[in-house]
This record gives sequence, structure tokens and C-alpha cells, in this order.
Amino acid sequence: MRGAVPAVAAEPDAVEQAPSQSLPRLLLERLRSNLTDPGTLLALLLIAALVVRLVWLTIPQNALIFDESYYVNAARVLLGWDVPTGAPYAGSPVGLDPNSEHPPLGKLLMALSMAIFGDNGLGWRLPSIIAGMVALVAVYSIVRSSGETTRLALLAVGFVAFDNLMLVHSRIGTLDMLVLAPILVGAWLALRGHWAAAGAATGIGMLMKLTALYGLLALLIMLALGLWAAWRRQRRLGWADLRPSAAALTCFVVVTIGGLWLLDSQFSSFTNPIDHLRHMIQYGANLARGVVGPGSCPGNDSAPWQWLFNDCEMSYLRVDVTVKVGDEVVAIRPTIDFRGAMNPILIGSLFVAFLFTGWLAWKRHSRLAAWSLVWAAANYLPYVALALLSQRVTYIYYFLPVIPALAVATALLLRRSGLPRFVTVGYVAVFLAGVVAYFPFRQIP
Repeated sequence: MRGAVPAVAAEPDAVEQAPSQSLPRLLLERLRSNLTDPGTLLALLLIAALVVRLVWLTIPQNALIFDESYYVNAARVLLGWDVPTGAPYAGSPVGLDPNSEHPPLGKLLMALSMAIFGDNGLGWRLPSIIAGMVALVAVYSIVRSSGETTRLALLAVGFVAFDNLMLVHSRIGTLDMLVLAPILVGAWLALRGHWAAAGAATGIGMLMKLTALYGLLALLIMLALGLWAAWRRQRRLGWADLRPSAAALTCFVVVTIGGLWLLDSQFSSFTNPIDHLRHMIQYGANLARGVVGPGSCPGNDSAPWQWLFNDCEMSYLRVDVTVKVGDEVVAIRPTIDFRGAMNPILIGSLFVAFLFTGWLAWKRHSRLAAWSLVWAAANYLPYVALALLSQRVTYIYYFLPVIPALAVATALLLRRSGLPRFVTVGYVAVFLAGVVAYFPFRQIP
């Protein structure tokens, strides 16, 4: 009995000591497990993307960035708020959208945000932030719905999230992110086989801006490729083969025409949606280039082939600090620099990435590679045609919808070409250096 007592008394000590000795190891293992869990990584990536979109959102105070001068003032008119004298749409009829060259929905969303959060940076820009986050989730869903891995999806989303052009347009009050989000959702729905919903989502994009038409073009190319594959298998096409096309087009037309009719009946002077569509198309066609001066970038406009090299960057907002020694100016450096430009590392991989993606789609029948090529072509080549066949003015930010396809193509190159892992690590490191170099705030406010 006495011999058993020490053993029983010592056992609690052993039980108490074991957890204290293994606690650091357990915490390290838990941390390692969390950081390799795909769900945790996606959540951390989205949180980081949200933070860089929200930080210093209202700086500089009361300053409108780039085309916010049009859309914010249009929202003010819709709300019946004062528009500063001399600003766009000052004196416009209250309650009617003065920015008639675009559909009303985007400005209405901005007006709703401003009514809730006020006439300030948060109110102006929150819709773009939400749309930017939706676009990231849509890209992740596109990659996964194509049968690719979570890690490849995370890599693609990371490139989209921190590309400079995507970041800037996700945190300023313009229509570009508001149209990109629904058409990317439409692409995801199409890859899932939900063609009616895909057409409806693309129609919602049309109620933001007519450039959603290129998202529809991508859907139609995807449908055409599916019909071609069905014809090769069966040597005929039946109603079942044509049903997805009919569903997508019908829902697109109903949402576009019906939605525009409802919006115009309340917020526009147009009597029917056809007249409004005609006006918007004519307005776009009349945006011709001015007299071209010397140099490759005579103004803010640029040719589509220049975008491929990040040429003709646009300055959206720049605040400089002048450094003097006595009366002599020794340096002028920006403290805030919003630029219309892509991450130079991402755009620099365009040709190699799309060449590899083309091979992957042709030889390996990769759905994701095929989507990347179709999406990029549908959202880029029409501008090339416009530039070659007319004097239509184009700008570098028109390349924005191509960036998700480029990000996917680059992720495929890094993960599916057999390159060593250190190449991916090195590429990501240099890409992040580009993020820092192009980040709009050059110093902590």
C-alpha cells in the first residue's frame, strides 16, 4: 500500500508537466495547420485585400479622384444635394440622372451609399469596394468551378487583388468595378452550367455600363465552342444543345431592356429604353481622338496595343511635396499618387502566360485555360478593332476586365508548366515589390 502511494502522487505531476512542455509545439502545429488550410488562406487574402481598399479611404479630404467628379455629382443630383458651382452637372434637374451616357444603376447605388454614410469618401466609394470584393470571390469561384486546385485559385485571386489598376478602381467611385463584378459572376455561373442566371448577371452589368456587352460576347464565344464540340460529337444540333444559348440571351435581354425601362421611368427623361440605348451608343461613337501631338502618349488616351506594355499611364490624382534647400528646389516627390496602370510584373508576363495558356487549352483541354483566353479576347480585341477602324478614343483603364484573365493565365503558367517552386516564390516576391512601388499612398498620412 505504501509503495503505491508515491506512484499515485507522482502521476498528477506528470500530467501537469506534459502539457506545459508541449504547449509551444502544439501552438506551432496549430499555426502551421491554419496557415496551410485553404479556407484560412482565402479568408486572410480577402481580409488583406479589404484592408488595402479601405485604408485612408477619405484622404485627401473632400477631393474627388479622376472620374468621380462626374459620378459623385450625378449621385448628388439624384439625391437633390447641392453640386458645387462650376462642377459637372451643377444646375441639373433634381432627381434625374444627368450622366445619361451611362445607365442609372451605378449612380443610384452610389447615391444610396451616400445617403447612408454621407457625402464623403466612404459614401462615394463603398459600392466600388463591395464590387471589388465580389470580383475577387468570383475569380476564386471561376478557378474552382473549372476543376482547378484551391492553391491555384488563391494565387490567381492574389494577383487580381493587388494589381494596381484593380486596387485603384476598387477604391474610387467610378462605374468600372461595378460593371466588372456582375459579369465575372456571370462567367462563374456559365462555367457551372447556369446559363439563364449567367445571362441575367451580365444584364445587370449592362445596367451599370455598356461595356458589359463584352462580357456577353465572352459568354457567346463559350456557347459557340460548346456547340462546335456537340456538333463534332453528334454531327447535328438539337434543341437541348441550343437551350443554354436561348436561356442566356433571353435573360440578358429581359434584364437589360426591362431593367433600363424601370430605371428610366423613375430617373431619366428617356421615354423608352431603346432611345436611351441609342443615345449611349452614339455618345460612345462620338468620343473621337483629338489632334494627335508629338510623342507616343499625347494625352490621357492611348492605343490598345500600348496597354500591353503598361504604356501611357494615367494620373488620376497626385499630391506632391516640394523639398527645398534655401530657395532652391532639390526634389519634388509624390505623397499621394493614384495611377491608371497595371502592376508592371503582372503585365510583363502577359505574352508568355497567354502563349502557355493557349497550349494548355489546346493540348490539355483545360477549361480554365480556355476561359482565360476567351475572356481576354472578348474584353480586349473589340478595342483593337475600334482603334484600327475608327478614331474612337480609348484609355488604359479599359484593360481592367482583362486583368482577371491575365491573373489566371499567370497562375496557370507558374503552377502547371513544371517550373520549380522557387520561380513562383520569386515571381510573387517581385510582384509584391511592384505593389509597394505603385501603391497610391507614398507615405503614411
